Amino acid sequence: MSNSSIYVDTPEQLNQACEQLSQCKVLAVDTEFHRETTYYPEFALMQIYGDGQCWLIDPIALHDLTPVWDVLCNPNILKVFHAARQDMEIILKESGKLPLPLFDTQVAAALLGLGQQIGFGNLVQRIAKKELAKGESFSDWMSRPLRKKQLEYAADDVIWLMPIYQHLTERLEARGRLTWLDEEQSKLCDLKTYQEDSNALMWRVKGVNKLKGRALTILRELASWREEQAKARNLPRRRLIADEPLLEIARRDKLDLEGLKRIRGLNNGSIRRFGEDLLQVWKKASNMPEDTWPKARKRSHHTTGTELRLELLDTLLRLKAEEGDISASILSSKSELADLASWGKQRIMPEPDLPCLQGWRRELVGNDLLHLLHGETSLRIDPNTGNPVIEKREQS
Repeated sequence: MSNSSIYVDTPEQLNQACEQLSQCKVLAVDTEFHRETTYYPEFALMQIYGDGQCWLIDPIALHDLTPVWDVLCNPNILKVFHAARQDMEIILKESGKLPLPLFDTQVAAALLGLGQQIGFGNLVQRIAKKELAKGESFSDWMSRPLRKKQLEYAADDVIWLMPIYQHLTERLEARGRLTWLDEEQSKLCDLKTYQEDSNALMWRVKGVNKLKGRALTILRELASWREEQAKARNLPRRRLIADEPLLEIARRDKLDLEGLKRIRGLNNGSIRRFGEDLLQVWKKASNMPEDTWPKARKRSHHTTGTELRLELLDTLLRLKAEEGDISASILSSKSELADLASWGKQRIMPEPDLPCLQGWRRELVGNDLLHLLHGETSLRIDPNTGNPVIEKREQS
């Protein structure tokens, strides 16, 4: 397969490219970006492939990408990505819209038992028997001019994306799983997914589970303050202030500038820049009324016999995964299965709100898990094969 491409870095070339792209029914799309030293990704290159032609669009040279956003946000054109989340974030930030409808080949591969988070190179190797070059994975995509090998590497990411999409679509359709893909991609296609929940920021702080009450409230406000500052300065949040000192500040019953100086991870420069702000956030949060405090996440307290029930449920889950040619981990995590096993002791309604009991997962495995907990299904060893099998119990 040819990896020839057209490099686009003038408005005239962009208009010509978009005119041709707008005629396509399906486009393969990828982006190159850096994010190591910034809060927002530094958008370095966009690759688009359609109807046998690859276009490499330079967002550094082009200040107005409106024509390409019009194409990508056209609801009559399907956009194909691999591991779309970060590409979606870039397009949303730059255009204000999501490029819908979409097809994520990583998600599709997971639904066909090819691995829950398979890399694009591995997927191409397994399906197309082609080994893609890896040497440019950590290239400096912001420097100009881009080298020939970089351009070839970037083009391959969308040129080979198209046959992978076609192969996965055929297999999903043959197995009746295209509706599963729609379910799995629904979060990717929801604007709320990309809107930051300030109350959820604290749960990402390493060690948050050690806090409760007023300390957790202080951490919530500190995490929100850090996020705002990181955005304003376009810095990674942990480069601004790491998690460990943030957690230590939240623990303090008393705090002043001298106290800040004694916290590991806060250097003199950080204290000069942010010391007074940190003290104000700490003081404000310390005085918040108790009814505004966040509730600590409940730890699972499993009922007696949970471990034994979990082993049975896990065996059934793996049998159904093997039968459906799909990874067991995409059906349910061990912690979710443990919650179901604990609920199975009493079986009081409502049912637990777990992914394995919703949508296509319920159809594939969830109902069987419930039948097992209700004693309506059993597991036995097949004397001929020596393997466990699922058996429905006859009703008397």
